[in-house]
Amino acid sequence: MKKEDWYRYILAVVILICLVLLFLANVFSITGHATEGSTYSNVTIQKYLAISFSTNLSDGILFGDIATLPAVNINATHNYDDGSDGSTMYIAVSNDSNTPVDFCTKGNDDLTSIAADTIGLANETYHNSTTTDITNPDVAAEISLTTSYVKSGNNVAVGTNNYYRFWLDIPVAQPSGSYNNTVSFKGVTTGVSC
Repeated sequence: MKKEDWYRYILAVVILICLVLLFLANVFSITGHATEGSTYSNVTIQKYLAISFSTNLSDGILFGDIATLPAVNINATHNYDDGSDGSTMYIAVSNDSNTPVDFCTKGNDDLTSIAADTIGLANETYHNSTTTDITNPDVAAEISLTTSYVKSGNNVAVGTNNYYRFWLDIPVAQPSGSYNNTVSFKGVTTGVSC
């Protein structure tokens, strides 16, 4: 055998041995079994609430024209005007909310005329209920407005309404005039303070 053939033969044997070793290394590392693992998954969903006023509540709490004094428990215009003598003044908890709502209510100040005459805020009362008919909300359970937010509806479910009725007491000899104030409402997640 020539010297060149001898080198070729050795080179071919080395290449063959390398290929065999490479093949054997890969054959024994492939097991044919599946492997598995796990990892942690997490999401935090924030509480979301959306509320809206009924048209009649958005239009204002209207007590009309009063001719005789004193006057006690004057009904707001929309206290009894739905089909079952229920109130059409309500705040709706939207269906896209994901938590029940507590409502808070307050008045900004006494009812005041342009001449600066006042009807005390405590004379403006309300009651609320998640149902409405001839007796609900109930005048016998009326609550005076204050200048601080007070809970006026608890745990009102998603997709339901919190109905309101309002009344006004006007004392004898109250000066004539048009009296106004602002009543505010706030929705908070159930259990949260106003």
